[in-house]
Amino acid sequence: MKTFLKRLPWLLFASLVLAACSGAPARPDLARLYEAEAANPAQPPVIIIHGLMGSTLVERETGKEYWPGGLGTLAFSNYRELARVRAVEAAGGGLVPGDLFYGVARVDYYGALIDALERVGRFRRAEPGQPVNGGEDRRRYYVLLYDWRKENIHAVRQLHAMVEQIRKDYGDPDLPVDLLAHSNGGLIANYYLRYGPTDVLDQPTFTPWDEGAHRIRRMVLLGTPNLGSVISLERLQKGVKVAFRTVPVEVLVTMATPFETLPHPELRVIYGTDGKLVDFDIYDADAWRARRWGVFSPEVEQRVLAAAPDHETGALQMAELQSYFVRHLDRGKHLQLALNQPIHSHGVEVAVFGGDCTLTPGRAVLDHDEKGERLVVRPEEVKARVPGVDYERLLMLPGDGLVTRESQLGRGLVEGVGAGYDTFPFAQSFFLCEQHDQLSVNPYFQNNLLHFLLAR
Repeated sequence: MKTFLKRLPWLLFASLVLAACSGAPARPDLARLYEAEAANPAQPPVIIIHGLMGSTLVERETGKEYWPGGLGTLAFSNYRELARVRAVEAAGGGLVPGDLFYGVARVDYYGALIDALERVGRFRRAEPGQPVNGGEDRRRYYVLLYDWRKENIHAVRQLHAMVEQIRKDYGDPDLPVDLLAHSNGGLIANYYLRYGPTDVLDQPTFTPWDEGAHRIRRMVLLGTPNLGSVISLERLQKGVKVAFRTVPVEVLVTMATPFETLPHPELRVIYGTDGKLVDFDIYDADAWRARRWGVFSPEVEQRVLAAAPDHETGALQMAELQSYFVRHLDRGKHLQLALNQPIHSHGVEVAVFGGDCTLTPGRAVLDHDEKGERLVVRPEEVKARVPGVDYERLLMLPGDGLVTRESQLGRGLVEGVGAGYDTFPFAQSFFLCEQHDQLSVNPYFQNNLLHFLLAR
């Protein structure tokens, strides 16, 4: 009895350990689950469309990598080389996409996803222009590598050319493809389904394309900001933090994509410090100029002038940056409007996957202090607080840390519409407890993805 009592604490400890182990979630055996489906010779090819900053950028002539670069670049660079300056582009220089940005250090972005497609789905990576050689060569995936600094319409046209070439490679003019699109890549896929390679953003009405359903079989939107993200408002005022450094505003405004992921123009997301809605147009460039926000701020002007060889050159550079801002803001507005027109998918199956366990900035407060007004998307940054206002509940919504659940679902434009969705007929949706940049790595996402793609 005494021996048993002496051993009792250890037995209890062992029981707790075993209970903890038995309670740990098991990972799905993907290879076993999809063994039969992976042998289907009629499986359509898959095109992966990465998100913002999801591909490397290399120098056209030398192949030198400027994004993300090595650990030293991540630690010390301000990434001014990423700026899309007209003189460099006109001269044929600048940067071009290299390959997927698989990960950095021990953080994986796309590696596990590629492994699942290759090892479990038995797909192999191919390049457009490589003819299919026999039945076993038909299980292919492709990667749309695009310059994520440019307007998404450029990537849309690349996608169209890729689909057309793949059809030639397969010897099938009616071959449909499956699209797997992450984050901003989902906006590209959405646009292609609706409008094809035509730029409709300057049209008075957005003329739909009738060919989308003839080229796409299934489409996966992973963490896509279908109604934009208020974090883009923050970035255009402060820049975007990368590792230990910040890509400054004067670099970001030369890129179109930060503007194309702003909140939808019809979403009412701006509130006063009293917690009440404010009639404020985030797409009004004069509102930014009058408040000296972002590229119109004295801080940005000081940095640009200090980096220029002389004051006259610096002033010309500032004027160029501000013209970028005005154009990109207008085009971004029209992109959001175009992507959220009512649509019939005509048989294309669309699945939405994302994260909804992290409180994510979903609204903004028009705050003020002694320096003037500013848009704030994080509760702890509100200065002119009004007693009784719960700023965390006001500003933060369920999401993946970057995109809210409502934006991923495209909900909120039509008052009173909920699970029926406002503008897009989704075949299914699935949400995880995962951060935005880790969605593709999650094994439960991969399980549901493979089921969606491989189901006959």
